Amino acid sequence: MKLAAALGAVLAGIWLGTAQAAEGPSYADSVDRALALLRSAPAGDTSAAAEAAGVLQSGTGSTQPEILGDLRASPPRLDDARVRLTAVQRAVRNPAFAAEPRKADDAVSGILSQPRYADLRAGPSPWDRIQAAVVRLAVWLLDNLAPGAGAPGWIRWAVPVVTLVMVLAVTALLLRATRGHGRREARIAEQALASGRTSGDRFAEADRLAAAGQLTAAVRKLAGGVAASLGDERDWEVSPLTVREIFWRSPDPGALGPLLAAFESAVYGGRDLDAEAYARAETAAAPYRSLARGRAA
Repeated sequence: MKLAAALGAVLAGIWLGTAQAAEGPSYADSVDRALALLRSAPAGDTSAAAEAAGVLQSGTGSTQPEILGDLRASPPRLDDARVRLTAVQRAVRNPAFAAEPRKADDAVSGILSQPRYADLRAGPSPWDRIQAAVVRLAVWLLDNLAPGAGAPGWIRWAVPVVTLVMVLAVTALLLRATRGHGRREARIAEQALASGRTSGDRFAEADRLAAAGQLTAAVRKLAGGVAASLGDERDWEVSPLTVREIFWRSPDPGALGPLLAAFESAVYGGRDLDAEAYARAETAAAPYRSLARGRAA
């Protein structure tokens, strides 16, 4: 029973439904406070159950119906509620947990709008569509006009000629599309280079943003500074690799764990960073800050 309750709470905590949390304490804080109210409550304590239900709903909205059902039952099922709340408490401390899915979706959309992912949004180009149409026409010709025993003489030489023309046309289109893709990537790289931002600039921006209390924006700049230090200055703008994949280039990827965890929690998970988490991320980035200074010298 308790195992099933814990599993249900974890799944309910990760799947938040369509409702947003109401104004009030944060999601994690409301779970912590509700659990604290129940820890020493005796069995059947309706007053503690009602208070815990109010605290929980103020921060989580209607996203924990099983726990609210336990707390509002008559008599309240406090043991089950404690097990579920304990499981949710563990889940919300996981960086992959997003208490505000819409905010997380907006963050992902912002990432995908970056120049490096332009090809994902563009869809098939006009050249791609022409190429597909030419291939379909060539296949139709071969299927419907293939020379047979009773085929007119002109078909015997027309079909190979038309097929050859189609193949040459497709080849020319492929070469043109490849050159166009290369030029587009070159333009993006030139724009990134023209911006003049270096890894040192990104670290300086991170310091300025952190001093202003904008820790999520600051950790973005830290990650960008490390990415640029690990490769080319343009990698942060044009590389299709994820931050995790870029960090894997490091001689010691594990040492960048605090920075990666802070970045993924804040940017992908939409969670606010605290000063302690940012300090750990900053410490992990420190060797690459020194490397950036060496490049600039």
